[in-house]
Amino acid sequence: MSTSPRAATRRTVRAFEPADRATFLSLYKTVFGRERSADWFRWKFRENPFADHVPIVVATVDGEPVGFRSFFAQEMRLSGVVRTAFQPCDTMVHADHRGRGLFGRMNDHAIERYRTGEPSFFFNFPNEHSKPGNLAHGWQEIGTVPAYYRPQNPIGALGDRTDADSSSPATDPRAADGRRIAALADALEGAIATSHRAGDRLLVGSDGDLEIERYETPPADVLETVYRRSIPDAVHTNRTAAFYRWRFANPARTYAAYVAQRDGEPVAALVTSSTDEYARIVETLPRTLEEGAAIERLLVAALDDHADRGYVEAFGETLPAPLRYRFYPDTRLPLSALLRPTARTLLARDLGDELGLELSSVEAWSFSRLDLDTT
Repeated sequence: MSTSPRAATRRTVRAFEPADRATFLSLYKTVFGRERSADWFRWKFRENPFADHVPIVVATVDGEPVGFRSFFAQEMRLSGVVRTAFQPCDTMVHADHRGRGLFGRMNDHAIERYRTGEPSFFFNFPNEHSKPGNLAHGWQEIGTVPAYYRPQNPIGALGDRTDADSSSPATDPRAADGRRIAALADALEGAIATSHRAGDRLLVGSDGDLEIERYETPPADVLETVYRRSIPDAVHTNRTAAFYRWRFANPARTYAAYVAQRDGEPVAALVTSSTDEYARIVETLPRTLEEGAAIERLLVAALDDHADRGYVEAFGETLPAPLRYRFYPDTRLPLSALLRPTARTLLARDLGDELGLELSSVEAWSFSRLDLDTT
């Protein structure tokens, strides 16, 4: 039996290096179950116009990266003043090295590194795993921002459950039953979609002065113009054409835009992101929702185009009248019994300057999906 002393494990925390990218993407897939490309990493971190470096802290064990604390840089507007903020995101530690204080050490490193200069503050919506660690390192809980969901295919699960039966051998009696139920589900789905469309159209008034234009690529300059029509006082992402061009270049997402024009001038806009299963309302403009009628017209157009999706999601102060269009918040029944709104609890931490954000109320902030880190 060997009596030589066992080498001590060396754990360190350092800044990101270019050679770390492959390990980052590999661990991301392991931890989050989603594969992300080098193009996505380049877009999110290297091409971000609001940081002059890759804002990622790396934890290593014996020289090998085993954890990452990343930050999503963005410009934020506070009472007319523009400041840079970092939103913690994509935080991960390999399962073999959890419970050894690496998350805390990466937090300490980031706070010390960014205590002076830029960014001015951190804010984020941590999940239940990282929330306690944030609070332990000086983040303060501000409040919960609701997400809204509009179910559009309540019998979709029925169709899924009958797939196995309908694909059974033709001699199996369950096959005929499965096919009949699947056909009924398809018919009901079509009827529900038609009912939604008719109901939505009845809710909006006729405004002959409005013209609706659709864009496969959101028009950054037009969106900035509409944003500047009425800039809110609340804390929110500063929306410029440069921000929109970068934000909508995300290679992992597909976006479309709807713009309402009156007398040839854009007065309102709405942006969606969608998959085969669901659609998201990621942006409405102007942010003050003063053009509520125009935004509702755009919403109806977007809902009509996505009537075949299982549900539509919106976040924060995106819709002027969510319940009117059957969007239900996940902070109230019935959705609060099924979903966890904790994942959208806002935390904030000042850095250097005393901005008072840690003592602010959630009403002092204004969010759409674009204000959040995106995966």
